[in-house]
Amino acid sequence: MKKYAILFLLLTGCVTTGKDLEVNVNNAFPHNEVQKIAIVTFETSLNRKGTTGHIFKSVSVGKAKTIFTGIMARELRKWERFAILEGKALEEELELKNLREEDFLHTENYSSLGRSIGVDAIVVGEVEKYGFSYIVLPAGRLVLTQTSVVSFKVKCIDVITNETIWSVNIKGTSKEDGERVLASALITEAIKTLKAKLN
Repeated sequence: MKKYAILFLLLTGCVTTGKDLEVNVNNAFPHNEVQKIAIVTFETSLNRKGTTGHIFKSVSVGKAKTIFTGIMARELRKWERFAILEGKALEEELELKNLREEDFLHTENYSSLGRSIGVDAIVVGEVEKYGFSYIVLPAGRLVLTQTSVVSFKVKCIDVITNETIWSVNIKGTSKEDGERVLASALITEAIKTLKAKLN
């Protein structure tokens, strides 16, 4: 598996945005064989700790799951390389087979599950941080700085061989954009990078 790592640091006036984007691609895999992908609702292990001297606030687990899964589906669909199965359509397909999305989240073997719903690959992810951190003065009267924080991992797994086809690890911060805008920008950039490597 070949690793592509890109580290961005953009400075705009006094607004700082940091992005750490790592895309791993399995170059030995026949990527042209993947035509239909199921995107399973992302897991969350939301870390509520901020860095030293910071207070971190995270959004609800359910909201984070919906936002990340939806953005990933949107960006992969825009690529027009794959047929995407997600959301309500995936739920209905799973119900027909007496399966649940949780079955995909708690397994190391995606083969039988993926084949049962007629897809070539499964995309699973984990949201580690989604919220903002801030610093307040003693007595809590004034917010000195607020920074949106996003951190997540995604991998695409073949349902025949159970091997990882590609994976993405992203961490990002922004003092200008909210966490949803930041998450969207990071996922868009990740898919753009992935597309460049696979085309």
